[in-house]
Amino acid sequence: MQADSGEKKKEVHDEIEEHHKKIESITKDANELLERYKTEPEKKMGVFQYESEEADHRIKRIKTGIKGLDELIEGGVPEKSLILLTGTTGTGKSIFAMEFLVEGALHDEPGVYISLQESMEETMSQMRFFGWPVDKLIEESKLLIVQPELYNFDALMTAIEDAIDKVKAKRLVIDSISIIGMYFEKKFKIRKSLLEIAQLLKKLNCTCIAISEIGEGEVELSPYGIEEYIADAVIILYYAKKGSAFIRAMTIRKMRTTKHSTKIHPIEIRRSEGIIVYPTEEVFSTVW
Repeated sequence: MQADSGEKKKEVHDEIEEHHKKIESITKDANELLERYKTEPEKKMGVFQYESEEADHRIKRIKTGIKGLDELIEGGVPEKSLILLTGTTGTGKSIFAMEFLVEGALHDEPGVYISLQESMEETMSQMRFFGWPVDKLIEESKLLIVQPELYNFDALMTAIEDAIDKVKAKRLVIDSISIIGMYFEKKFKIRKSLLEIAQLLKKLNCTCIAISEIGEGEVELSPYGIEEYIADAVIILYYAKKGSAFIRAMTIRKMRTTKHSTKIHPIEIRRSEGIIVYPTEEVFSTVW
């Protein structure tokens, strides 16, 4: 009888131990889920978490200011990324880039516009056309428009660095990097210079839009065939004939560390609002 009683006590003890182990396992799983979902409020603020086997990586995103675009790129572009904005003439590249800078300047992220084509007056006039407070932002040192002298590549690099340092810029636009080719005769030197600019921009910790011009009907994304590879993101703007009218559209060709739309979305340019992307609409046409 005593032996039977001892065996029963052992069975009860073992059963209790098994229950404890299950409870500990459930508690551990619950705590892990709790820690994971603690990051949800941060996602709403624009910080997205990516898990890996080694460690958690948090990607800070900044809003572009382009209505409808951020919905397609998880809330914004990754901070300190280099974005290639490419397309043919008339697609709205400069307006897109200006709006990106104004958005930052209005939210305490100073920006620099490096204009390699138009004069400062022409650039400011375009910004005023959309009702953006360009003069006020310049006066408050939240926006700086620079037109470097195009006499050598090293001077351009210095001008970019000095301008960023002057206003402690967080955003930068170069309009356009296609002009870089005028400094060199050989294509490999052009490509080398573009790599040097990319390295400089990474060092300066700015989120940069580099505008690139492509010709009508070209399938290439850039003039020199390297820009799209050194960029962290590529956004293409279109302007093509559909039926009896021309329409504008855009697509996100790539964006690192981002789950983005791969569709072609229609866009509009409005004087009161700038560029508007329609994230729930698609363009279906063989012209793209």
